[in-house]
Amino acid sequence: MKAVKLLFAALAMTFAMNASAEDGHFTLDVKFGGVAGAGGFGAGFGYQKNIKEFNNWNLAWDVVSVDYAAPFNSPADFDLLAVRTGLRLFTPTFWNDNFRVYTNLAPGYSCGIWREGNIGAWYDPTTGAVIVVDDSMKAHHGFGLSFGVGIQFKEKFSLGYTLQYETAGKTKCHFATFGWTF
Repeated sequence: MKAVKLLFAALAMTFAMNASAEDGHFTLDVKFGGVAGAGGFGAGFGYQKNIKEFNNWNLAWDVVSVDYAAPFNSPADFDLLAVRTGLRLFTPTFWNDNFRVYTNLAPGYSCGIWREGNIGAWYDPTTGAVIVVDDSMKAHHGFGLSFGVGIQFKEKFSLGYTLQYETAGKTKCHFATFGWTF
């Protein structure tokens, strides 16, 4: 694990040395789709830096992104928090320089929080007591990976698909993603 952290740190420093300060911007996205087998939603916020342009293709570094995802009945059953870093590749613009396609891959840390055991209470007729079943939330930590593809309009608004896999709970999330870059 120490070697993986060292590798990420080295990659981060390499990209940071090649990127200029004016090429950075913030991203915000809203997601709807499936979270751990149920209908759900998500939101994300991040900072992105342009790294390199080659033959009108652009490579960007998603320096850090913070994501939240949950089923629609959240926080009743399951919540997912993640912090990631990764790369994003944009195609050359097309259709009067208004659109470009992107793909991204971002590994990082994830924390799944869900209820363990049955939730509720029952009445014991012999004692007359109401027994409450433990409904505490438990956190499970692990590796997370996000992969996405989509189309961006005017380098500001995007529509895409995102697949998230989290080792915490071995969950997969599939989202339609709507993003804004500012």
